[in-house]
Amino acid sequence: MSGSDDQGGAGRREVAYRLFAAEFDDADLSYSESDEERAPNYVVTPTGARVNRLFAVGVLTEVEPAGEDIRRARVVDPTGAFVVYAGQYQPDAQAFFDRADPPAFVAVTGKARTFQPDDADVTYTSVRPENVNEVTAETRDRWSVDTARQTLARVATMAGALAREERGDDLRRALEDEGVDAGLAAGIPLAIDHYGTTPAYLDAVHDLATQVAEVVAGDRDEVESFTTDPGASGDADLDALAALDLPASAGVDAEPAAGATASGAEAAASTVDDTTASTDTSAESGTDPAGGTASGPASEPAAESSTAVGADESDAEVSDDIGEFERGEFDIDDDEREAIEEEYGTEFQTGTEVEDPGEADIETTDAGAAEADSPGDATAAEPPEAAVGTPETDEAEADGTPDADGEAEADRKAETGETTGSGDREADEESGDAADVDLDTAVMDAMEAHDDGDGASEADIVAAVTDRLGVDDAAVKDAIQDALMGGKCYEPEDGVYKPI
Repeated sequence: MSGSDDQGGAGRREVAYRLFAAEFDDADLSYSESDEERAPNYVVTPTGARVNRLFAVGVLTEVEPAGEDIRRARVVDPTGAFVVYAGQYQPDAQAFFDRADPPAFVAVTGKARTFQPDDADVTYTSVRPENVNEVTAETRDRWSVDTARQTLARVATMAGALAREERGDDLRRALEDEGVDAGLAAGIPLAIDHYGTTPAYLDAVHDLATQVAEVVAGDRDEVESFTTDPGASGDADLDALAALDLPASAGVDAEPAAGATASGAEAAASTVDDTTASTDTSAESGTDPAGGTASGPASEPAAESSTAVGADESDAEVSDDIGEFERGEFDIDDDEREAIEEEYGTEFQTGTEVEDPGEADIETTDAGAAEADSPGDATAAEPPEAAVGTPETDEAEADGTPDADGEAEADRKAETGETTGSGDREADEESGDAADVDLDTAVMDAMEAHDDGDGASEADIVAAVTDRLGVDDAAVKDAIQDALMGGKCYEPEDGVYKPI
């Protein structure tokens, strides 16, 4: 991603970082670049990741009440625990946690948040979920590899920045000129200034990431406890860290290794057993977390995670040990399809079952007029369960940090407006044609066909699917977002998608 490709901004959807719990829990810097009501808030980590949204996969080990109509969940990755708060304005996530039966593998996409109690000096991190889904052990392993790769790339970029003379805005411009993602280029100077990130910390994160890779590959039983502070002193070779042969991107993925086996599933399954015994942590309220250190799947913080472990990985060692995803993993089965037909009145399963024009006593129109008169196409392919996370446009960024009682009113109003069910149903009924053709499959086919190794651009996917199915651009873009949130693909760059 070039320096001109900004991660986001006011009113623009941010790329979701893959980030280990360890590094996320080391973060205590939150900021916004402007005073605009819809300007996004960012959490900056010690390696320079500027995180608005994050994507995490791990073991759901615990769900507990954290106030009226609020659920607090712990999602443990190989390095530590994410703390996730779901309230009444995240109804789908809250319902998922209510019916969840820990331990279980889950994927969470949500907004990064920090919180500092009035009577404490420590800052806690948490996630406000947009979307939560149950996944498989293979998904968790693949996420671990991709996240480690991103972290290693970020460590290399940060190491190179530490070796430079520029600081502040000068460093930001220099990094952007070298092709570093605009978000990472903005985050690195802030991290250096705020945390005083040292080579010793970067070296420790590098080693930890390598351990994550070894765990997934079956060469190690668990990740060692991570106790290095961002400002820790010690000897480390900056040149060696900066010379890592990885792309200098921000939170975006490098290409995952293909042709793998599912050997990580056994290790992941054992992690579930290990983490089940580690959920006996104190939970008095949403604002009373006792400072703790999450140093692995079996060690969790007392309430909100405050200093969990950052992680990295050498992707070359594990590229052949992680299983590919099954294409049918997220397909709709016959029962679900029948239920959708009954609710939305589609009355047929595929585009081949539509009667010829005029046979149903419906006045026919030309294609141009039909497209002009079809306002519902933009949401036709959107499944109703994706209403929480998919329409995110950062209008919920007006306030700063969450507390145990939930998000600020501006966040809640924005999210409430985005999850209105009646409008979605009307749009689905008006544009059943786009929904009943297999739009999701067409999107994934186009994504694979136009993947040149670095992913397929949104424009190419949209053009291919609209030519194939005749649906409008907005419906295809919604289907791409559904695939992204459903774990079928990821964004190696902003506006570029790669199938998993």
